[in-house]
Amino acid sequence: MTDLLGTWTLVSCINDRGGTEVRTFGNPPAGQLQYTADGRMSAFLMDSAWAAAGDPAADSFTEFFAYAGTWHRQGDMITHKILFASQPARVGTSFVRRIVPIAPDTIQLVTEPEVSKSGRTYVTRLEWQRVTAAQ
Repeated sequence: MTDLLGTWTLVSCINDRGGTEVRTFGNPPAGQLQYTADGRMSAFLMDSAWAAAGDPAADSFTEFFAYAGTWHRQGDMITHKILFASQPARVGTSFVRRIVPIAPDTIQLVTEPEVSKSGRTYVTRLEWQRVTAAQ
């Protein structure tokens, strides 16, 4: 997998929280990721059940999150610099992910491990499949 350009659909989003795996953004989740040749990107992640419920008061990072900005790849690492986000605190930050090829046209973007105050290690694995013209 050398080419990330194009559109990807979210297949799974799994948060490993100290050895306990939790699926976020639904099962299956909904989402789209786009990379352009000029270095722009956008990502939308959503729990379809949340959207179907139609509760306008609900506002949770695990139900809907969108952001856009620029991207840069170095080897198997990709950085998303966030210029716009549904969570204002994320604007101006960066997401760094390791790219793990799973199959032709399927990748995982894996967060760097983070250790919480409780000592638990947190890792998120987002699996994406390339959208083809037939989809």
